[in-house]
Amino acid sequence: MSALLTVVLGLGVPGLLPALAVGRRSPVVILLAPVIGAVFAALAAGLELGIAGSLIDWYLLIALLANLAVIAWWVAARDSRPAPVLAAPRSWFPEWGWYVVTVAALLGALAVPLIALRSHMIGWDSNSIWLTHALMISGGHHELLTSLKNHTYTFSNPDYPPLVPASGALAFKFFGMGSLLIAVDTTVFLTACALGLAGAGIAAAASDASPLPRAIAIATGAAVCIAGFAVANKYGIDGHADLLWAAAATAAIVWGLILPRSTQALAVSWICAIAASLTKNEGLATALIVLVLISVRYRPLSLSRSGWRADSVNGRTSSVSGRAGSHFSRGPARAGWWREWAERAAFVLVPAVPGLAWAGLMHLIGIHDVFFRSSSGQSMTGRATATIDGMAGQLKIVPVALFMLVAGCLVLRRYRERAGFANPAWLWVAWLGSLAVIFATYVVGSYPIHWWLLTSVSRTTIFAQVLVYADIGIWLVLAIAGASGRDIGPAREAANAAAEAGAATRPGPAAEADAATRPGPAADPSESPHPSGPGGPGDATAPTATPPARRL
Repeated sequence: MSALLTVVLGLGVPGLLPALAVGRRSPVVILLAPVIGAVFAALAAGLELGIAGSLIDWYLLIALLANLAVIAWWVAARDSRPAPVLAAPRSWFPEWGWYVVTVAALLGALAVPLIALRSHMIGWDSNSIWLTHALMISGGHHELLTSLKNHTYTFSNPDYPPLVPASGALAFKFFGMGSLLIAVDTTVFLTACALGLAGAGIAAAASDASPLPRAIAIATGAAVCIAGFAVANKYGIDGHADLLWAAAATAAIVWGLILPRSTQALAVSWICAIAASLTKNEGLATALIVLVLISVRYRPLSLSRSGWRADSVNGRTSSVSGRAGSHFSRGPARAGWWREWAERAAFVLVPAVPGLAWAGLMHLIGIHDVFFRSSSGQSMTGRATATIDGMAGQLKIVPVALFMLVAGCLVLRRYRERAGFANPAWLWVAWLGSLAVIFATYVVGSYPIHWWLLTSVSRTTIFAQVLVYADIGIWLVLAIAGASGRDIGPAREAANAAAEAGAATRPGPAAEADAATRPGPAADPSESPHPSGPGGPGDATAPTATPPARRL
C-alpha cells in the first residue's frame, strides 16, 4: 500500500498538471502522471549528485517549477482560440464513457499480474543494483558521490541511470526504511504505468472509429499490457528495471512512430523516451534511436540541399527551380535548409538531454561501464554466434509478426496510409537498431559470453518481444477498423472538414431568393476570374482548407 501511495500521491500528483497539459481529456493522463513524477525524481537525483543538496529538495523544486510553467502556459493561452476538435462518430455510447472503459480495461489488465506482489520477491539486480543505488541517493550528495566512486560497489553498475533508484529513494523519504520492499513495489507500479501507456496508444488507434472496432482496440491494448508482464516473467514483478525501460520505449514508438502525427502524440512519445533513457543504459541507446526516427518522421528529409526548402512566405515546401518568375534565391534556400536541420536536431536533443546529461556526469566523475573494462579473451566470431543463438531463442514470436507485417502491407497498406498511420518500417528500424546495440554489447563486452547470455538474454530481449506484440496489436486494430468500412484518422477528418466547409459556404433558401432579386453591378470583363488570377487554381497564395486537429 505504501508503494501504491508513493506512485499515486508522491509521483502522480506532482506530475498531474503536466500530464493534463499533454494528454488533455484523454485516458493517458492517469498513467502518464506517475511517469512524469518519476522523471522529476531522476532529474532531482542528477542534481543531487552534480551540485549538492538532497533528493527531496530538488524534487519539490523541479515539480514546483514544472507545474508553474504549465499554469503560466495555460494562462497565456486562455484567450487564444482552441483548435477545433472532431468528435467521434455519434453512437449510443457517450465519449466520456469510452474514457472510463479504456481506463478500467487497462487498469484491470495491469492489476492481474500485480497480484504477484503478495509474494514479496526481490531479484538479484533489484537487491544488488537498484536497492543499493536507492540507499546511496537517500544519503545525500556526499554519500552518493563517494559510494558511486567506491570500487567496492563496482558490481552494482554505478553508471546506471537514476530513475528507478530515485523513485525508490523518494518512497523511503515518504515512508521510511522500515521495509525495503517499498522501493521494489514502486518500480513494479511504474512498470505497469509504462505498459499502460503503450496499451493506451493501441486503444487510441481506433479512438474515432465505430463502437465495435473501438472496443476491440481497447481490449487489444489491455492484452498487450498482460503480454508485457508475461514476456518479462518474474523480472516484471521482482524489482528489475528491464520491463520498465522496454515498456517506456515501446510506448514512445507507439505514440511517435505509429499513430498519426499530432502534438499530443509527439509530447507523449517524448516523455516516454525520456523515461526509457533514464532507466537503463540500453534504454538510453534505444531512446536515442527512437528520437532520431521521430525527428525524421515529423520533419521529413528534403530531396536535396538546394532543390527543396521550406517556403518562407507561406510555409509550404517549394522547389527553387520551380515555375518561372519565382522570387526564391539560393540564400533563402540555404537559410531554410539550416533551419530545417536545426529543428530536426532539436527534436532529438531536447528530450535526449536528461539521459545524455547523466551519461556525461558519469564520465566526468570517472565512472565507466563495467561491461567494457577489459578484454574477454574469446573470439569475436564465437561470441557473435553464441549471441545470435541466445537471442533467437527468445524471439520466437517474430515469425508471427513478420507474417502479420507482410499480410498487412498487402491488404491494409492503402487503408493504413489513408488513416494517417506511419509506415511500419519506422517500428522495425527501431526494433533492429535496439537489437543491434544489444548484440554489439554482447560481442565486444568483457564477461564470459555463455554465462552472460544465460543470466541476462531473457531480460535484454524483453523490449524486442513487447514491441512485436504491440505491432501485432496495431495490425489487428487496423484490420478490424478496415473491415468495418469506416475511415479513421485524417481520412475521416478531411472528409468531415470538407463537408463542414461546404455547409458553411452554401447559402440557405432565403439567401438564394434575396440574391436572385437584388440588382448587382454590371459585369466588368477585367474582373472576370482567370485560372491564374487571384484566387484561381493557378494562384499559389490562395488559401487552402486545413482539416481540424485530431484528438487522440
